[in-house]
Amino acid sequence: MNKYPKSGNSENVAKLWFDKSKEDLKSAKAMLEARRYSWCAFICQQAIEKYLKGIYVKKHNKTPPYIHKLERLCEELKLTVPEKFLIAIVDIDKYYISARYPSYRESVEIKDFKTAERIFNKTEKVIEWLKKEIKL
Repeated sequence: MNKYPKSGNSENVAKLWFDKSKEDLKSAKAMLEARRYSWCAFICQQAIEKYLKGIYVKKHNKTPPYIHKLERLCEELKLTVPEKFLIAIVDIDKYYISARYPSYRESVEIKDFKTAERIFNKTEKVIEWLKKEIKL
């Protein structure tokens, strides 16, 4: 079992994940305003992933699994995700794949502000729900 004695306690490590998530959300907003729509969506996915990993650390006091799929992270946390948030999570998750694997880029490239803004707003709502749902 991978505990955190060398890098601090789980509270501190979880806080680092939460802080990075918050920073990513700010970066996603900056990418939206800079009209870098696909990068906005990618960073939105990262913000949710990091928040989920912070929850994992706080809940289990160990290193989160090396997975990036948001739905799978929710399963690892045994979260019961309401359908509207699950749909948002699945939608947002596809933008991580597009940034990592160029062959997918064409199918999910975002070319307009409205689509990127919708993804950003969904991301904020998912993270707000997680904060309310997970009382750690």
